[in-house]
Amino acid sequence: MRVAFINPGYGDRGFWKDVRDTMQAAADQFGYDLLVFDSNRDSKMMIESAQNVFALEPAPDYIIAVNEHQQGTRIVLEAEERGIPVIMLLNDLTDEQKENYGYPGKDIKNWILSLTPDNERAGYDIAKSLIDGARLEVDNQQPGPLCLLSIAGDRNTPASLQRLDGLDHALSRFSLLREQRRLVANWSYDEAYRQTENWLDRDGCVDAIWAANDDIALGAIAALEKAGREPGKDVFVGGLNWSPDGLRKVADGKMTMTHGGHFFAGAWVMVLLHDYIQGVEFLSKHPEITFRMEAITRENISYFVDILGSRNWNSLDFHQFSIANSPSGTEYNFGLRGGVAQSE
Repeated sequence: MRVAFINPGYGDRGFWKDVRDTMQAAADQFGYDLLVFDSNRDSKMMIESAQNVFALEPAPDYIIAVNEHQQGTRIVLEAEERGIPVIMLLNDLTDEQKENYGYPGKDIKNWILSLTPDNERAGYDIAKSLIDGARLEVDNQQPGPLCLLSIAGDRNTPASLQRLDGLDHALSRFSLLREQRRLVANWSYDEAYRQTENWLDRDGCVDAIWAANDDIALGAIAALEKAGREPGKDVFVGGLNWSPDGLRKVADGKMTMTHGGHFFAGAWVMVLLHDYIQGVEFLSKHPEITFRMEAITRENISYFVDILGSRNWNSLDFHQFSIANSPSGTEYNFGLRGGVAQSE
């Protein structure tokens, strides 16, 4: 079974490397030949990667794609024309794209599945963790109002927009969070550093920073420390990605949390593909699968540190997440507990 993955990111570093590596580990366990085409966060290169996939001889049995740079529609439609089954991963087509072109398993025959994390819940949890961090610093008393600086990933990708929806939900519920400014850092450490530094240079009020990912959180922390602020003490920062540096900052108390686990979608999509091939009925009725991410905080980091520190994904048994391998199972429960893969 030959599976082609159009990777929008880098294959040798960062979040998309983790997606690629977990996908490879699971593909090896299920006996699939995985072909990866890295695109290095470049929209033109991503188009070339898609062209290279469609030029393969023989054609791949399945394609896994991401709606990065809003390129998902082009890939889905060409796969449909060529009769190649395609799965959308992490960034699904937007609601507008679906309204215009169709839905998986219904309007577009060869678009068989979508797998996406609950980014809205993650955005909400990051915001709430900022209040929790402030509360801990005042001996679990109610903290005063917090000047919030929000730094988004970008203005276009579904993941970024959904995390902002979660932030907006938190702002509507928690009056303690007083958003001062909403910035965009293009998922970049350097841009987040510059944006935060500029805000501090203008004497902008900041007691908490909501960051769309760990790179943004880390850039903001570096700017705060340069300005003499103390992350985890007088300003609270939350991020997302389960990155090694993010985990260290959580352990040191400089970040309230790193949300994440969504890079395991690389492995989870192999589980879904296995079950689809095995004819699991649930997938024919529910082609759009959403899974919840998990928040790593100082309170629970010991449960995760071993497996995440080693990055040895081959030590995890991904078969146990399969409904086909567990006939009594009726839904997917993806997540890690205690450094061992198991159902939640």
